[in-house]
Amino acid sequence: MRCRDTRWAFDSIHPLFSYAGPAKDLMAAYKTKRRRSLAPFFAVLFAEALEREWPGRTVVPVPPRPGKTRSRGWDQVEEIARLLERRGCAVARPLDRRPSDEQKRLGRGERGANAGRAYFLRPGASSPRLVLLIDDVVTTGATLDACARALKEGGASSVDALVFAAD
Repeated sequence: MRCRDTRWAFDSIHPLFSYAGPAKDLMAAYKTKRRRSLAPFFAVLFAEALEREWPGRTVVPVPPRPGKTRSRGWDQVEEIARLLERRGCAVARPLDRRPSDEQKRLGRGERGANAGRAYFLRPGASSPRLVLLIDDVVTTGATLDACARALKEGGASSVDALVFAAD
């Protein structure tokens, strides 16, 4: 109910699943147990939603924390974006992320401020006009809001978000 009164920078958000039961188990296996073999499954789900709801949109993945790719060896959202690109989807990476606290370790109120400081348009980059922002799980919406704000400041006229699950 809190979300209904919030003014978001993104135009809409569409989770494929609720973050519970089998969807939560799949995401945990993918993210924390590093089951990269699940990436094609997630990419197919994202591609089907993209083709059905947002044909022609440019996909923009939420960028990882600096150092995450080095420490973990991969980024789960970028992996999906790469597979979407191989399927012929337009993918752009105009966003970057400054060092910041992990969102999952913060309370609801702190997440907005943290994300607002973290995400920005890369110097010299411009945003596609019609964007489909992708991420794995949405909890408070702060990350998607900060990314959408940066994309709109960079020229996007519409930013919708597609996530695997909503917590």
